[in-house]
Amino acid sequence: MIRVLLVDDEQLARGRLRELLRPIPDVVVVGEATDGEEAIQKVVELRPELVLLDIQMPGISGLEVAACLPRPRPKIIICTAFDQYAVDAFELHATDYLLKPINRVRLARAIERILQEDTQKAETNLDRVTRELPLANTRLLARCGDRYRVVPQRDVVYFSSEGGLHGHTPLTGSMC
Repeated sequence: MIRVLLVDDEQLARGRLRELLRPIPDVVVVGEATDGEEAIQKVVELRPELVLLDIQMPGISGLEVAACLPRPRPKIIICTAFDQYAVDAFELHATDYLLKPINRVRLARAIERILQEDTQKAETNLDRVTRELPLANTRLLARCGDRYRVVPQRDVVYFSSEGGLHGHTPLTGSMC
């Protein structure tokens, strides 16, 4: 599921984006903003993972919004009628740049790419953690009968519990 904030000073443009997003699975619109100031406030308040952001708005421009979003920053897809801001948008780490009128297929592809990146990133992080665990220099204290033994984490295959309560459970394993 990806939480989306729509930012455009034109109500019709926000409505069009909402309609284009409706059939895309795993997408939920969590809010809308009509200008740059409101956009920054809504990002802080709603914590969306994705912002569909217009560039030319009264007050603070979409590029200025993208430049000053707090961390953790949401992904940004620029949705504008102007092609001359593309380089600036990508320098601010925009994920994509869509020209109005927004094409349904193009928007769906951009969002699918974001969802795939997030899935790959999660898998990569899980792979990294599981690779690092056996290399960790962690040792555990295991009870074997009436003795205690220090066991390197990399030698532990599993723990099992027999009786006991609240953290005072004796653990047994294949080391005993």
